[in-house]
Amino acid sequence: MKRLFFIGYMGAGKSHAAKQFAQASGRPYVDLDDAVELAMGQTIQAAFLEHGEAYFRRHEAKVLAQVIGDTTIQIVACGGGATCASGVDQMLIRAGHVVHLDPAIEVLISRLLKQQHRPVLTRRGKPFDAQGIQNHWLERHACYAFAHERLSETVSEEDFRRWMEL
Repeated sequence: MKRLFFIGYMGAGKSHAAKQFAQASGRPYVDLDDAVELAMGQTIQAAFLEHGEAYFRRHEAKVLAQVIGDTTIQIVACGGGATCASGVDQMLIRAGHVVHLDPAIEVLISRLLKQQHRPVLTRRGKPFDAQGIQNHWLERHACYAFAHERLSETVSEEDFRRWMEL
């Protein structure tokens, strides 16, 4: 099986899909956001508040390179903005099979409006509304275009079987 990288916008289900596939396949996985928090010694939200997005992105890129370098890790849920950094697309393409989870924008908005822990979805201390989320999604959407495949529906057992054969 090739290594599998889940990418996509916040709330797309990357962490959930990675965990489900890891359980189904018996393969080790990493949630990049969790790994970055562990490396920084603080939550992503705290890092954004104390140091800003650039600080977080530097740590995210460093941890992603470490994760890619550890070939025992077979499944990775990438952060929503990780693939917007220069060169990450090529690193992931070389390292394995990249799946873009891309549910409808209405689904993402519904999920994200219920969550308060997404620091990138706030401006001047106020959370984005539905239009703000859609605008940010439009800005980021091109960051996922390089993926080997795009799924707009929920990950299925058929997807799991196909990925096991890669």
